[in-house]
Amino acid sequence: MADRNEPDDPEAFAMDVPLTDVFGSHPKTLLISALLAEPSDPTTHFTVNELARITGLEESPVETHADELASVGVITETDDLEETKTYVLAEGTDIVDAIRQLSDELFEAQED
Repeated sequence: MADRNEPDDPEAFAMDVPLTDVFGSHPKTLLISALLAEPSDPTTHFTVNELARITGLEESPVETHADELASVGVITETDDLEETKTYVLAEGTDIVDAIRQLSDELFEAQED
């Protein structure tokens, strides 16, 4: 089974950001890009299904890579929905602060 859904899916916005332009479309890069919404945005908690849709990946690799990112402290599993896992960036950690800063700098460099 392929890891990706249709690459031209309009909801797969995580593939078209500076972070993926520089680091490629590895599933972990796509997941981080998808979760880089502003911290005050209430939609920053995503289910596996939602992450699959916005990254263009199948659900199985999303869950695998999300668990791996959680194990190293990049993202956190939340109980935002009682019946299913949701994920959010581990805001306030040094690694997420560095990723967010890098992403912001890449956006700025792209605008120049």
